[in-house]
Amino acid sequence: MGTEPKPRIVLAEGVSDSALQRLQAAGEVVRLEKHDHATLLAAVPEADALLVRTYAQVNAEVIAAAAKTGRLKVIGRAGVGVDNIDVTAAKQAGIVVVNTPAASTIAVAELVVGLIVAVQRGFVFLDPRVRQGEFASLRAGIPKVTELHNQTLGVIGMGRIGRQVGARMHNGMGMRVVYYDIREIGWLPFPAQTCGSAEEVYAQADVVTMHVPLTRLTRGMINAATLAHFKPGAYLINASRGPVVEAQALADALREGRLAGAAIDVYDPEPPPPDHPLMTAPNCILTPHIASRTREAITAMNDVVDDVIGVLAGKPPMYPAEPEQV
Repeated sequence: MGTEPKPRIVLAEGVSDSALQRLQAAGEVVRLEKHDHATLLAAVPEADALLVRTYAQVNAEVIAAAAKTGRLKVIGRAGVGVDNIDVTAAKQAGIVVVNTPAASTIAVAELVVGLIVAVQRGFVFLDPRVRQGEFASLRAGIPKVTELHNQTLGVIGMGRIGRQVGARMHNGMGMRVVYYDIREIGWLPFPAQTCGSAEEVYAQADVVTMHVPLTRLTRGMINAATLAHFKPGAYLINASRGPVVEAQALADALREGRLAGAAIDVYDPEPPPPDHPLMTAPNCILTPHIASRTREAITAMNDVVDDVIGVLAGKPPMYPAEPEQV
């Protein structure tokens, strides 16, 4: 009797050494040199499993190419969202999509807390000026900072990360919390007031933090029209997805002083080009999409390989991704 051939597992983007070893024990691993559209189209027909992270785009055309042979059983995304995968097309083709929805919750929440403090206290901007000898003049200025316990935090999207940010800012900093979510959230382990619309949050919040997936409704959610609803002198934090915020509109609001500041970890496109509107916007902290990049979160995201291996072995997925409803 011949032995069953090992499943062919295609890596479009890298995984950790530990995750790679687990995959190699389960099948034949093929690492792609590029993850562009043409490379994916060529690779998926002969793949039993496909693993991606942030930048490989598994669209309907890629799914259709895989469906021609019917080999592809599972697509694993090492991360939280699945907006770079056409989950609807995959489901229609009988392909399971799995991800790691809780892997980076704590990591992202911690960065957001740090960004809120950093953009308000301004120490990122002050550091180079102290090094240039402005210590005395900077310290002599009249303080304009309001302590966080006298402020309201607005959370757009009270999912895993939004809850962690809200809990930390209320329990640790004493902030009042208001939020908006398209879903019924129910009980929360800290006091928070639900609002009937995002605009209600914008009008009340001293700090607005975005924690939404990228969908048809959230793309461009922060734009010139919605920024007009923001409380004057508010701050915006975005560590969700770059296309959620229209960069030019935010840059204009910062330059005109309608917003006091912003902190941005995600961009459209990535990396942001030199002429990206936020590159020269005042009072804006820019970080290089690092919210999820802690040792613990990276390890947990790479654990998607265990779900991929399980699906290949005929087991039900632990974390199946479903198509977005909006």
